[in-house]
Amino acid sequence: MTLAITGLLYLGMFALAAGMSRHAPPLLGAQSKLSALRHPARYGWVLVALSALLAAFARDGGQALVLWFGLIPLVSAILLLGLTYRPAVPRAVVPVAALMVLVAPFV
Repeated sequence: MTLAITGLLYLGMFALAAGMSRHAPPLLGAQSKLSALRHPARYGWVLVALSALLAAFARDGGQALVLWFGLIPLVSAILLLGLTYRPAVPRAVVPVAALMVLVAPFV
């Protein structure tokens, strides 16, 4: 469950950051003009809420919620430092986060 929670939270925070007009060009690049990515903040809130629900209904509910609250600053720091120094880093982590969500049921 930890992999899925972390992956969903990262994808959600990435989408929230991409929804800000200041951060969209470095994060999305040329894809920021696509119609599917017109309102990424909506997708971001859904993914963050989904990760919170996954943490709340996990087998170890209390520990998973504490983990979720601890992952928020970690994921945000990856995005913040990536935006500050090299925007390619947060973009490169998106496929890794998606793979974490897909692999989580099998681990």
